[in-house]
Amino acid sequence: MKKILIILTGILTGAMAFSQQIPLSESYFSDKYSFAPSYAGNFNPKFLFLGYRSDWSGIAGGPRTFRMSFNDDIMRNAGYGLKLIYDKAGIFNQLNIMGSYSYRLKVNDNNNILFGLSAGVYRNSLNLTDYYNDPNYNLDPSLIRSDIKSKLKFMSDVSLVWVMQKFEAGFMFSNISFGDAHYKEVEVKYNPVANFQAHATYDFQIGKNWDLVPLIILRGGQYVKSQYETAIQVLYREKIWGSLVFRDPGIWGAGLGLNIGKGLKLAYNFNFSSEVELNVYNNHEICLGFNIFEFLNKD
Repeated sequence: MKKILIILTGILTGAMAFSQQIPLSESYFSDKYSFAPSYAGNFNPKFLFLGYRSDWSGIAGGPRTFRMSFNDDIMRNAGYGLKLIYDKAGIFNQLNIMGSYSYRLKVNDNNNILFGLSAGVYRNSLNLTDYYNDPNYNLDPSLIRSDIKSKLKFMSDVSLVWVMQKFEAGFMFSNISFGDAHYKEVEVKYNPVANFQAHATYDFQIGKNWDLVPLIILRGGQYVKSQYETAIQVLYREKIWGSLVFRDPGIWGAGLGLNIGKGLKLAYNFNFSSEVELNVYNNHEICLGFNIFEFLNKD
């Protein structure tokens, strides 16, 4: 029994580290609400976004992420949003479900401050059942042959974004929680630690048809190495766009997107590492967004 507890403690320590990671996505040019709760109701209101990301495609059991989000405005200066994020990496699974509220404070005609708050629950689990007989994982026979799930835990995010005409700068704390999280099947507990994210962007209009939008992001946390990311989007007539991304250390990416009418958006992003073989480290992400109300009102 002691051996089982030691092994499970080691595995759960890995799950804790996995739960501290900041979910990555290059869909911030389309789904800003998932990027920070301050954007709820202020950017692409009434849109439902569905996203899927595959990381480390050349490695069995590489991380997979599914996202779903919806946001809309309420009253004149407020908005709300709902989002679900499901992460899977090998035997580790994580589910986040959150609701958000935002408020836009008009300072003057050129300046607005967007406040955002998200709150919800998350759960970590170890999917031992499916992998017990998988030779790729070589699980110890002494382990129990059932899944291990944490109890539901409260979590919140808080963000602030300053908007000055076409310039935006913001800061967010995520993974904010209080007290320890516990697993049901074993006596292991942990205390999730908040992460931070800062960003700045500006929309340069070039003539009547073109926009050039650079973006810089800084992420970090107690268990996450600080990481910067730069991106630039080129948008033509608000219909079609392309983007280039660089993320420390040595991750490059490119993306394409389409606005199909007023009610449908489609984007694809691809990443690769300049330091690892292409067939080992490459990431694919696809994002589909559609305006629910426009679709429901179509004849």
